[in-house]
Parts: sequence; C-alpha cells; structure tokens
Amino acid sequence: MIKGHRLVFLFLVAVAFVGCSSTSREEDLLTELTDMNKTEIFEKAETLYAAGKTEDARDYFSFVYDTFPNDPLGHKAALRVADTFAAKKDAASLTEARLRYRDFANRYPNDPDRDYALLMVGQTYSARQMKPDRDLSTVEEALNAYRQLLILYPDSQYYDEAQGRIGQLLNVLAEHELITAQFYARNKRWLAASWRIDYLREHYPEFERMDEADALYERVRGEMTDAQAHLKQVIEKKRREAEKAQKATEGEPPAEKPQ
Repeated sequence: MIKGHRLVFLFLVAVAFVGCSSTSREEDLLTELTDMNKTEIFEKAETLYAAGKTEDARDYFSFVYDTFPNDPLGHKAALRVADTFAAKKDAASLTEARLRYRDFANRYPNDPDRDYALLMVGQTYSARQMKPDRDLSTVEEALNAYRQLLILYPDSQYYDEAQGRIGQLLNVLAEHELITAQFYARNKRWLAASWRIDYLREHYPEFERMDEADALYERVRGEMTDAQAHLKQVIEKKRREAEKAQKATEGEPPAEKPQ
C-alpha cells in the first residue's frame, strides 16, 4: 500500500478529476498508481517514453515529480517531463520544455543533472532550423546556455556536444554577417559592406566560407578605391572650374557706379 502522503496526493488528484468531469482513463491511472511505488512508476514512464508514447509517459513522470519533488528520483522525473515536451519538436512544445529545463537549472543548482538541463536549454533554441537571414536572438540565447555549461562543467559528458553546437551556431552568425555584407555590396554601399566583413573576420575567424568573404572584401575594397579616385577627379574638376571662373571675373572691368 502507499504511504499517507501519497494517499493525500491521490485524494487531491481524484478531487480535481471529479471537478473536471473525470474520464475512465484517469480513473484507471489512479487505480494503477495506488498499487505502485515511485520506482515502478518511473520505470513504467520510461517504458512508455521509449515506445514513443510521450504524453502517456508524461502523466507518470509528473506523478513522481509532484509526489516526490525533493527526492533524487523526483528530480529526474522533472527532467523527463521536460523531455516529453522537447520530443514533440513544435514551437509551443519546445518553449514549454525550455521553461522547464531552465526552471530545473535554477531550482537545483547542485543537482548532478544540471549540466544536462543547461544543454537542453540550448537544444530547445537550436532544435529548429536557424536561418542566417532571420531573427538571430534565439541563437544568442542558445549560445549563452551552452557557454554556461562549458564554464560550470568542464568535465561534463556533454561538454563536447555543447562545444560542437557552439561552433554550428557561430557559423550561422558568421553567415548572417556575410549575407548582410553581400546586400550592402549589391546596393553599392561599399563602406558598410567593408565594415561587416571586418567584423566577420574579427569575430568568426573559423568561418567555413571565409574564402568567399575574402573575395568579396577584395572586390569591395577595389570599388572603394575606384570610388575615391573618381571623387578626387570630380573635386579636382570642380576646383579647376572654380579657378577659371574666378580668373574670368578678375579680368573684367569693374562695374560703373550708378550716378
């Protein structure tokens, strides 16, 4: 039989179910949980999760966490609840998973699985394809989570994975700079293009398309040199015309004053 505090919890859950017009599925779940200990419930949840039944697994994981929030197994269950959301891959589920992973990392700073929670905060940001021509604020958020993992847990089993993810995300940011430089170049905004490539070179020296960036930089600098030479010619031409006009004015007789 279950302990007293578990009976209280089940009673509260049962009341909630009744208030929401309980279903036979929920009643069956309560009946099943009554005869299981926390380890058995967690193992049942893991079996369901492995079979791809994430929502069913979430019910069991949630029960373990809600009933034993300060137990190590309760902590693991909290992470597994987040995992069930992350597995769905849609934007709403990833957002829910991210909130849960972040809450776990903040709530349990000494938990041995905190490095995993930080990894998954980053994963929920980078799980969906990130395009360099879109809003990249999520890339920065993911980078922050991965970098926090590297700093706090240099011996983590997830260290190499986080480091690899950082490399991929930096490449996205670098490609954004290249695309922006190409846009400026197409619109003959040579100085702006030059600045973007300078920034790319300084901050993303390992960019895989650096040869392309270098070629664009040489073209941009050439265009800037030509533009400067043309500007000098225009200025010199205007100067000569002004001098010629001034000399012509000086050669004219002074105008007579009216009587």
